[in-house]
Amino acid sequence: MRPTFFKKARVTLALGVTLAACRPQPPPPPAADPAFAADHARWHAARIEALTQPQGWLALAGLYWLRDGDYRLGADPGADIVFPDGAPAEVGVLALAAGRVRLRLAPGVDARLRGEAITDVSLRSDIDPSQPADRVVLGDRFTFLIIARGERLGLRLYDLQAPERREFAGIATFALDPAWQVHARFEALASPRTLEHPTVLGTVQPVQVPGVAVFTIAGQEHRLTPILEHGPDGDSLLFVFSDRTSGRETYHGGRFLLAELPVDGSVLLDFNRAHNPPCAFTAYATCPVPLAENRLPFAVPAGEKSP
Repeated sequence: MRPTFFKKARVTLALGVTLAACRPQPPPPPAADPAFAADHARWHAARIEALTQPQGWLALAGLYWLRDGDYRLGADPGADIVFPDGAPAEVGVLALAAGRVRLRLAPGVDARLRGEAITDVSLRSDIDPSQPADRVVLGDRFTFLIIARGERLGLRLYDLQAPERREFAGIATFALDPAWQVHARFEALASPRTLEHPTVLGTVQPVQVPGVAVFTIAGQEHRLTPILEHGPDGDSLLFVFSDRTSGRETYHGGRFLLAELPVDGSVLLDFNRAHNPPCAFTAYATCPVPLAENRLPFAVPAGEKSP
């Protein structure tokens, strides 16, 4: 005779399945207004275009930190800084001395700066946001520039044929949800203060903080501290935050959210536009990481998921 244990197990299993089927499911997000959905679609398309452009984050192929001295550049395995296959075996020599960078090209190398052929030139880094870094173009595939991060200088290399760029298949996102458009009160400082913001490198980067955004979720008040961003289209607020989805559905290092400057003491936080930092796509980026006060104690199921 079959033990009654198995009968009880079948009954328990069947009851569990029945209860699961009858358990109320959370309602889907409300349908977005067509104009809101169209505006978000335009934003998302611009986001993808920026990632995949010839010198977007997906095209990064190397980041090499420099100390004073000379560096032989090229695809030759014996070079001091080895470029990917497809670059000239010998590109030239990069010299760093007292914070100044000089590039001397090897004979016959097709290198241009702002469209002009170069052979021996001093290179400006990106230390001054108002003056873009000098970008050296090698042939029709590679570009490199000098970046400044705190006291460090590094060579950042782009490759039009980088695997991450060629194989990019888009970014998964949460369903568009108008409820995650949150209006926050902005408590502005009399003047922006300088903050040493932590980065993924384990270093700190001085940034300007103009105030704090205060908002309410499920009856609880929360605060986010932004970085004042100076971009080509004007100033904006960059919120670097994490939440209960971080390391699960979303990137473990947190996400970025850009917002326009406050108007009449209010700022709109559209979490549908929360997006992955560059470090989610490449090991050659130098991203800020969330401040302790920007680690939200709830889930934000809106915006981009992990790539």
